[in-house]
Order: sequence, then structure tokens, then C-alpha cells
Amino acid sequence: MDTFIDKLAQKKNAQEMIRANSAAEAAKMDQMQKQMKAYDELMQEIRRVNIKTAENVDNVQGVLSQCMEKLTALETENVQAEDVEKQLAGIKTLLEERLTQSEEFVHRENVKVYRNVQAAFTEELAKQNEPMKTAKGRGTPLWLSIVILVGVLVDIAVTLIPLVLNMTNVKLF
Repeated sequence: MDTFIDKLAQKKNAQEMIRANSAAEAAKMDQMQKQMKAYDELMQEIRRVNIKTAENVDNVQGVLSQCMEKLTALETENVQAEDVEKQLAGIKTLLEERLTQSEEFVHRENVKVYRNVQAAFTEELAKQNEPMKTAKGRGTPLWLSIVILVGVLVDIAVTLIPLVLNMTNVKLF
């Protein structure tokens, strides 16, 4: 009789363990879905910043084209050499100021995005490390987090490098 009761207790414990494991897996899946949603929101923020940067580039290019038109108009006019040089120096100074402002704006926005991504990853890493301390082998592997971080950084670089090169009129090929 004791043997029967022991087997029944073991079977009941096994079923409870299976239910507990299923509940833990469901909770982990929900957490991963929330994490993916957070990553999607970060990617949308990055895209918004990139769009803002592209708009800024368009504005700077418009100002530059206006300046070039003014330079062309000044070259065609018969104005004294001293006046032309003064105006060209003023336009050159204006162009340098606009380019510096544009570069500072792009840098500030990139720093904001980088800090947001860094904070999100730090927060998620802390959340993921808590369960790892109590139960080894659970949670997102470190290599996966590194791969995601590298992917985000590559996306930022691929988007911003052509814009910066275009603004500075640098041609690679």
C-alpha cells in the first residue's frame, strides 16, 4: 500500500512540475514578446531620428544651393574685386557655420539614440541576469544580446555614413 501511495505522489509531483514548467515557459514567452515590442519601439525611434536627419540634410543642401547661386551671380556681375572678396568671405563663413550647426545637430541626435539604445540594453541585460543568477541556463544568451547590439549599430552606421558623406561632398568611388 505504501508503495502505491509513493508512486501516486511521484506521479502527482511530476504533473505539477510539468504544469509549473509550462507556466514558466508561457511567462518567458510573454516577456520575450514585450522585449521584442520594446526593441521595435527603439527601432522606430531610430528611424524617426534618421528621417529628421535626412530633412536637416535637405535643408542644408537647399541653403548651399542658394549660396552657390549667389556665388555664381556675383561672379557674373562686374563688381570691384575687393567687394567680391568680402562677400565671398562672408558667404564662406556662413557656409562653414551652417555645416558646423548641421554636424552638431546630427551628432546630438546620434548621441541621444545611442544613449536610448544603451539604456534599453542595460535595462534588459539586468532583467535577464536576474533569472540567470537563480537558475543557470535560462534567459537570453549573452551572444544573442551582443548580436542584436551589433545589428543596431550596423543599422545606424549604414544609415548615417552616406548622409554624412553626402553633406561633406566626399565621394568614395
